[in-house]
Amino acid sequence: MQLYELGLTRRSFQVPVIAVFTKYDQFKWDIQMKLEDENRETDLDAEVENIFGQYYLASLGGDPPFVRLESEYFVNQLTCILLICVV
Repeated sequence: MQLYELGLTRRSFQVPVIAVFTKYDQFKWDIQMKLEDENRETDLDAEVENIFGQYYLASLGGDPPFVRLESEYFVNQLTCILLICVV
């Protein structure tokens, strides 16, 4: 059976994309340690969001849904709801 027989040569398929970032708690910890080493006093959450957006989200292109997973012992109910809604 050839691909053209299936009608797959002229169509494009769109598949949902979900970006999952693991070890987000470690990422926050690393940023905190870096700020302390540099003796910078700044809002940790704002700095983490800025770096995360600049280095990770910007490279995804567009605006796909994403989740940030922290420790396996920490269950974020909102993150689970987002994953269920997207899937």
